[in-house]
Amino acid sequence: MKIALFLPLIFATATANAEEPVLSATGYGAIKFGAKLSDVEKTVSEHVAAPANDDEAACRYVQIKAYPEANFMVEQDVITRADVSAKAKNNLNISVGERLAKVTAEHPSAHTEPHHYDPSGYYLIFKSAEGKSAIVMEVGGGKITDIRAGLEPSVEYIEGCL
Repeated sequence: MKIALFLPLIFATATANAEEPVLSATGYGAIKFGAKLSDVEKTVSEHVAAPANDDEAACRYVQIKAYPEANFMVEQDVITRADVSAKAKNNLNISVGERLAKVTAEHPSAHTEPHHYDPSGYYLIFKSAEGKSAIVMEVGGGKITDIRAGLEPSVEYIEGCL
């Protein structure tokens, strides 16, 4: 009888891990870039605070409890980008801390651009097939330091919402 009590817990843990959100050029988990924030709120059964002013309505970041590893950029009520923590998974299987040489060897099609602030740094850009979205990785000291994804041009904004 005690064993039966523990089985649902074990199954629930395995299921939660299997559903871990994955970042891609088109979305993060169930959240797709280009979706209206109001639709995302219905999907995740959560309400996000309204923008405080016109500047925030134009561009702001929101957090969604179901996705604690991401900050979502919202422009005019549309999710356009996700900046994720080092713990977040992505469909390229590249992690924060990986060496640039390894990443470019495994992904030779990555587009590289000089970093805007770090003269020895780079941006690695993995555009979607249609070129409307991308995964962008920042590189410093020869390693991946940050990962984000979203719609063009939002995903390539250097300083997020300004």
